[in-house]
Amino acid sequence: MSPKPDRSGSNAQTVAAEDKRIQEALDKLRKEHDALQKKKIETDTTLQNLKEQLEELKRRAEEEYGTSDVEELKALLARWREENAQKVAAYEEHIASIKDALERIEAQAQTEPAS
Repeated sequence: MSPKPDRSGSNAQTVAAEDKRIQEALDKLRKEHDALQKKKIETDTTLQNLKEQLEELKRRAEEEYGTSDVEELKALLARWREENAQKVAAYEEHIASIKDALERIEAQAQTEPAS
């Protein structure tokens, strides 16, 4: 009877290679987890900072405009823009009337004989 070939060495190498592959995959996953954990901490910090900024802006809006409601602030802004447009139009009319008066005075001065 012929001796059977010894496959235990080959099997041990296969198991060792599989263990190494699993360990490398685990190491990669740990690094990814650590990176994600770091990103989560950074995101949480950013979120907290943004929440604090929002609260500060709401407080200031309440102080300055009497509201922090976005729709009410939009309405205030629209009203103020309309008021400004009316003021600009009135000012343009005022300037035009001054120009007209000045032109009349200049025309009158040119038609009157010098004393």
